[in-house]
Amino acid sequence: MQARLQSSSPRAERGLSLIEILVGVAIGIIGVLAIFQTVVVWNKHTQTTSAGGDAQISGTLALFSIERDLKQAGHGFGTAAAPVMGCVVQASGPTPARGFSFPLSPVVVTPGAAGAPDQVDILYGDSSFFVCTEAFNFSTPTTKKLARRNGFKPGDLAVIAGNGSASAASSNCTLVEITDDTNVDGYTVAHAPGAYVSYYEAASGVTRFDPAGGTGALYSSGTMYSMGPAPVRNTWKIVNNRTLVRSELIQGTADTEVADGVISLKAQYGIDANNNHKIDAAEWSASAPADWTTVLGVRVAILVRSRQFERNGNAGASAAAAVTTAAPTWAGGAFLMTNVDGSADSFGPATPDPNNWRYYRYRVYERVIPFKNMLWSTSPC
Repeated sequence: MQARLQSSSPRAERGLSLIEILVGVAIGIIGVLAIFQTVVVWNKHTQTTSAGGDAQISGTLALFSIERDLKQAGHGFGTAAAPVMGCVVQASGPTPARGFSFPLSPVVVTPGAAGAPDQVDILYGDSSFFVCTEAFNFSTPTTKKLARRNGFKPGDLAVIAGNGSASAASSNCTLVEITDDTNVDGYTVAHAPGAYVSYYEAASGVTRFDPAGGTGALYSSGTMYSMGPAPVRNTWKIVNNRTLVRSELIQGTADTEVADGVISLKAQYGIDANNNHKIDAAEWSASAPADWTTVLGVRVAILVRSRQFERNGNAGASAAAAVTTAAPTWAGGAFLMTNVDGSADSFGPATPDPNNWRYYRYRVYERVIPFKNMLWSTSPC
């Protein structure tokens, strides 16, 4: 009889021991921890990159919008002489009816108190016609007889300047609305109240800008500047410590949000004080000039903060450190840094509080914008 086959060895039949199971579980836990750590690091870098990308978009949009306005500054009145440039323009506007005034200058920088964000006001016309300073030598309360009336169309707003002296910005200036250019003499334009037919619209309308009850300014002589049918005086400022907004004075529009994450706006005038037709290093100033015709450009900078609160884990210290160690700077100096909520800086670099500005990343966008409408004013009309 054949011998019975031997059974399998006891070791082959016993399965996994407890020690082997525990070793496998330990290896699995180590693998899971490694995966989670990788995900955490990846998520942190992703959030930083995403927040940085958002800040870059906000900064680019903000600077582009302000620069576009500044490039048009002075259009319509860039050829004004020193007694006119900078004069206070008296105006009254519609809906709601209101009286207001503004200086006839391409830009006005209002410095923020103690380093706070500045406010920048920009003025320009939108006439489609090439116009420059037009003198008048005869005037009634509602008409002006110009040397030539090309470029003045019914529906245009115009600045009347007169009674000036040799001093800068000494003229009396008024904003009026052109209502007629059909006088047979070929020179006279009217700015009377009431209904008229606009050059820009088929239907008749009513005078919108009606200074002094429609009488306008009565000067024996002076100059006029066509500002087109819809000139603007935009105000750029920072609100709520993080939003760049724009409002418009002449048409009376309220604040419009332009870019989020913008925490500071700074600007300086480029003043050709020595009349060498360029802006020297020492000719940048935050103070308005006495003679606005010497302003050739402006230097503007905006500071954008990333929305991501983060700490620098590569500092080599026992605790993660701030990612920003010093206040960002621009050509005009260092920005004033405050807590994220806008209150005075109350933290140090080792306090990882979400209200501590040092635990966020920043970008500075800066540019010098020449006023081409002012530079061209030296050319003959």
